[in-house]
Amino acid sequence: MLPIHLMKTLVGAALVMATICCTPALAQEYPFDISKRDPAAMKSWREIIPAVFRRQPWIVNFNGTAGPIDTVTIHSRVFYYGKVCIPHDCGGNFVAFLVARGGGEAFGALASETMGVRHQYFGAPDAEARNQSWLRNTGQ
Repeated sequence: MLPIHLMKTLVGAALVMATICCTPALAQEYPFDISKRDPAAMKSWREIIPAVFRRQPWIVNFNGTAGPIDTVTIHSRVFYYGKVCIPHDCGGNFVAFLVARGGGEAFGALASETMGVRHQYFGAPDAEARNQSWLRNTGQ
């Protein structure tokens, strides 16, 4: 039989380990996580990308430099919102996106000095989508 103080120490350590191991982390999500988490949303995104940009992985797959994604509500639907830029060439080279959770709708705005694109919309954002801050922050 173990002494009582040793048993208390072991029980305390076990509780700490259980808390550490079994508590879900509150991690931020990034644009490249959308393809794993919500394939239907990525399908909607890829469908609106003009053919001329479909060979750009930072646009097509969000494989670029990016901050955490956020969500906004438009037309009572939740959209992923974020921006991605060309790796190692972010200045003036980014795509902003709104993609509906679960797919079905997607909008984008591209500005790229490297590609010679001053400002181009993807999809057909209506007035409510265009009034979101994501479009006002595309360098125009």
